[in-house]
Amino acid sequence: MTRDRYNEVGAYVSIALALASLVLALNPCAWLSEPTHKTLGKFIVAFWAVVPPVFFWWDWVYFCAGLGAPERDIAKHTHDLARNIWLGLVAILTFAFFKNFGLS
Repeated sequence: MTRDRYNEVGAYVSIALALASLVLALNPCAWLSEPTHKTLGKFIVAFWAVVPPVFFWWDWVYFCAGLGAPERDIAKHTHDLARNIWLGLVAILTFAFFKNFGLS
């Protein structure tokens, strides 16, 4: 798999999962009890806290190792922009699932 394809697939999957996570966080389904919603929220927030950094780490270590300086700079900039979006998503999800911050 090429770096472009890896990032393309990652972008599509992350957009779909982010939208699904936001819908679930902001509009819990009627079939979910509040404790189930909060438990599911813990798993979703944990997923978003761990998986994107692993994705970017793998991209950097595996795909960016052989890039020249200009391409590495572009990759760093892209990672910085994506990190900002990711942190915003984690913050929104955390607030939406745990408005009162009663995490138990």
